[in-house]
Amino acid sequence: MKISGKLLSLLMVMMLSLSLCSCGGEKAEESQGVPPSKVEEGEEGIANPWSTAKSLQEAAEKAGLEKFSIPEGTEISLGPVSVKEYRYMDGIAEAYIAFPAVDMSIRKGTEAALAESGDISGDYNEYAYEWTQDINGTEVRCFGNREGEATKAMWNIVNNYFSITAYGMGGDTDYGLGADDLNTLVSGIK
Repeated sequence: MKISGKLLSLLMVMMLSLSLCSCGGEKAEESQGVPPSKVEEGEEGIANPWSTAKSLQEAAEKAGLEKFSIPEGTEISLGPVSVKEYRYMDGIAEAYIAFPAVDMSIRKGTEAALAESGDISGDYNEYAYEWTQDINGTEVRCFGNREGEATKAMWNIVNNYFSITAYGMGGDTDYGLGADDLNTLVSGIK
């Protein structure tokens, strides 16, 4: 069987196109810090500024902070606070905690990080309620969609800035931490 030159050329172009599509897409996405499954075709990913660390102290040091601690054995209404992942970027360290139906992030950042972003929590959602809560002499700004339940809390102590965000499964911003849980967490975080 003889294949014509035009048909052979067309087949080669198709094979080359498929080859280029399968090679370039995944590597380009991975190099940008975005998992291949998270980038839609035709979209460009943004470089992920976060790196992981082995401990909260390592995350703090690499972020440019002196220290960052969450007391061991801390327990709130959701259960024990057990850090699943430590992350850092320039000026901000983070502890990620996962409960069965809630994801919580506790961050500590520098004044420079706050000045750059305006909010180290990374949560720029609008909330129905905003209030302050005094915890051991520290004014904590709280935000939530349910009165008295904070999805986001922020405070500062001597040029150190802190935040807690707590979302229900799937990023549900109707979930929030009550006053007792906030008191326990804010009192222990340094």
